[in-house]
Amino acid sequence: MRLINTHSFKLEDAENEKGELDKKYAILSHRWGAEEVTYARFQDLAQASQMQGFRKIERFCELAARDSYDYVWVDTCCINKDSSAELSQAINSMYAWYQDSKVCYVFLGDIEAKDIEVEATSIRGSKWFTRGWTLQELIAPKNVRFYDRHWTFLGTKQTLSPILHLETGIEERILHGGSYDTSSIAQRMSWASKRVTKYGEDIAYCLLGIFNVNMPLLYGEGRKKAFLRLQEEIIKQSDDHTIFSWHIHREDQPGLLADEPKAFSNCQDTKALRSRKGRSPYSLSNRGLSIKLLAAQLTVDTYLVRLECANGMLPVSNSQPNEPRLGIFLRRLYEDDQFARVKYNGETFTQRNASYWTNQIVDPRYNIGAWASGRKSRVVQQLEINVRQDVSSYHSDYHDRIHGFRIATPEILESSKGKDLFLVKGAAQWDGEQKLMLMKPGEALLAGYLDISPQKRKIKVISLGFDFDFNPTCFIAGDGGVEEKTRVLNRLGGLNYGSDAEQAQWTPEEHAQFPGIYQRSPLDPLGWSEVRNGVASDLRQHSGLWALKGDRIEGLEARIGEFATLRIKRGRLGEQMVWDVFLDNCIKETTLKTLFKSSK
Repeated sequence: MRLINTHSFKLEDAENEKGELDKKYAILSHRWGAEEVTYARFQDLAQASQMQGFRKIERFCELAARDSYDYVWVDTCCINKDSSAELSQAINSMYAWYQDSKVCYVFLGDIEAKDIEVEATSIRGSKWFTRGWTLQELIAPKNVRFYDRHWTFLGTKQTLSPILHLETGIEERILHGGSYDTSSIAQRMSWASKRVTKYGEDIAYCLLGIFNVNMPLLYGEGRKKAFLRLQEEIIKQSDDHTIFSWHIHREDQPGLLADEPKAFSNCQDTKALRSRKGRSPYSLSNRGLSIKLLAAQLTVDTYLVRLECANGMLPVSNSQPNEPRLGIFLRRLYEDDQFARVKYNGETFTQRNASYWTNQIVDPRYNIGAWASGRKSRVVQQLEINVRQDVSSYHSDYHDRIHGFRIATPEILESSKGKDLFLVKGAAQWDGEQKLMLMKPGEALLAGYLDISPQKRKIKVISLGFDFDFNPTCFIAGDGGVEEKTRVLNRLGGLNYGSDAEQAQWTPEEHAQFPGIYQRSPLDPLGWSEVRNGVASDLRQHSGLWALKGDRIEGLEARIGEFATLRIKRGRLGEQMVWDVFLDNCIKETTLKTLFKSSK
């Protein structure tokens, strides 16, 4: 570190022989203008004195000397920017240099105050507030004094704190010398969200001190890469989830880390929340940013993921279990562990009470009112998530999904004499025109069921849904007897329940399994039908019942006994993806009788 002697105008080393800083100095904060005096030019004072920028240095030295400071530091001429090593050291040390100064003089070259008391508010119009580097120059020093273009004193950081707070978003307690350690990452980023720098990379480099991190300078890497590196350094030492609470401004921002401080422009009140259980560690690898987060199903392949932070502007309950938490939207991509951040209904995130992220399974046998009204279930689990910043190779996976199923076999949607011979039950909405069985956002597990028993087919009831990973699931009831059918309807949400004796025939384990769509992991072998050579067998203990799980990418295809072929495949409806359900060659009982007679 070099300092200017205010009396001789010569540059001197700031450290003594032991490498200790033993000189008291004042430091300058300003915007660069025309003909600034560089380190090389300052070596020749006769030449330097002819430059426009020299007058600013000269007046600064005069003022500092009058205030009994023998040394000053100015960024234009005290750093040899021709040396990349020295420049890197200076930028990584600059916050500390401002912090260690006895006083910081802020020169507002575009402000002229005629009446100081009246014109003090005019400092808000200065471009000094728009520069990236001046943020740390305001925060780091304890003693900051503001001057206009004529070096007329305007006030201190403390006396001007109301104005400075309005202009910068920095809390007044910090401007009065309080620590900003309790300010979240998002809040600190918001302070820089409206600032700019001449070089793109500097928007990251100017924040090193604000976050107490260090990293090498790579001019030429670009603004985005530099800012990503800054965030990577931050998460190495902080588990503050507010770093993920930024607003998506463009559609090509699928990662968990922002591209620029501007994304945090509305995060002034976003605060990190503490948890007694602590937070799961997260890190970066060639699989992306890896983290474990609590997630609730939202729509197909899309989850609402909980962050341990909240927007302080929203009401906060005094009851800890209901304390709000921010949630962001993540969509699972082709690879099971890969996700991308998305908007939902144009929103970047939402805020829900903490109790939202708890399992809520509504059993229709005991609460048919809640079940019938659509409040069926919500499943919450911890997800192991990997999010890459660039998912361009997964562009086809990025389309929105329809939360439900489309019945793609019109033959099973029969009608006779103007009356439908099928019944759709349990669905939040049935779109008869598009043949869509729809679920509400946030509704999980059971989409609904299709009762085609009036058609006298061997297949009576088809239930459709998803497991937690959004693998499509199907529960099918054939002609297995009246009692078995009644029990099936009970499980599928029918209104006619079997007797207690009938309910007792089902073991607690079977109650937990069946609706097997409520399970994320593979069930007991009795829980799902066995599929061999494309043919699904009915369940061992329940003749005429099939429980099938497909794959969230490949879907499902299986022959149901000798009665039908079930296919669940991905399709498209406009720009959206949808699961199409086909029940091909679904044989009627009359057809079987005819075939039986002809075989004789």
